[in-house]
This record gives sequence, structure tokens and C-alpha cells, in this order.
Amino acid sequence: MAINPEDILKQAKQIIDKFHLALASVEKLAPESRVEREECERQEGEGTSSSTDFREIMFKNAPKTDGDCIEAEKGAWTR
Repeated sequence: MAINPEDILKQAKQIIDKFHLALASVEKLAPESRVEREECERQEGEGTSSSTDFREIMFKNAPKTDGDCIEAEKGAWTR
């Protein structure tokens, strides 16, 4: 059976049209949100103090730790 390029184009157009309709309905349900701020950047501090809980929270969230280090796996996509 030979593949007809015109049939493929028709099917692709049908898929795109269905996707467009589905996307339009999603946009109506969840309109774009926007946050207006007077300042877009936060002010940097001197770095002399930090939250005492930060280290504890980070280590609780880490799946693996080794002493004072958080063990993290390098993603395969970075190779």
C-alpha cells in the first residue's frame, strides 16, 4: 500500500485543528494571570545572616545526604 502525501497532510491538518479547538477551550477556563509589581528585582543583602532553619529544611527535603553534602544525580540529558 502506497502512502499518499495528500492524505498525510489532511490528517495532520485535522489533528492541528482539533488541538487548536482544545487549546482555545483551555484558555477560556484558565485565563493568563499577571502579577504587577512596583519593583521587579529584590534587593541583595550583605549575606551576613541567614535563616537558621534553612539548612535543616534543605537536608530534610534531599532524598540522599552524605554528612554535610546533598547527593544529587547528574541528569542523563546533560551528557
